[in-house]
Amino acid sequence: MNNSSSEAFSIKLSKLAIFLVAAIAVAMCVTGPFLVKVIMAKASPFITGTPRYLMLLIGGYICAAILFAFLFLLYGLISRIEMGNVFVPENVKALSNLARIVFAATVITGIIGICCTLMLLIVTATASFIIPIICVVKNAFGKAVEMKDELDYTV
Repeated sequence: MNNSSSEAFSIKLSKLAIFLVAAIAVAMCVTGPFLVKVIMAKASPFITGTPRYLMLLIGGYICAAILFAFLFLLYGLISRIEMGNVFVPENVKALSNLARIVFAATVITGIIGICCTLMLLIVTATASFIIPIICVVKNAFGKAVEMKDELDYTV
């Protein structure tokens, strides 16, 4: 498999993964109240009863909205790369927004994890590791865009 077909396969696989995650997220949104009832059977660090149920349900739907925004931005980023628009300002902006979205999810899952269910702190920890990676890639893309712009203006 040459480099071009390998890249095309990787992009198609990434797009497929985005659609699969989106489908799973839709299924989780539909079954949200049931999933929260399953979590409610576990012990809670601080909040119990109806406030816990509502915090888990509403927080879950907020996290789902954040996930859909993340997937939308990621799909756009991958699509631009597929078209050959790699080092463009739109990708730097998308990466910056992706980092912000992951940060928002980290804060929300951290609060819910501390208050309602400690197992959610696994998501918080994972997201915390992803933020600096996205930021490093964003900074690399930003520098590449600057270098590309300088090269474009050089005769």
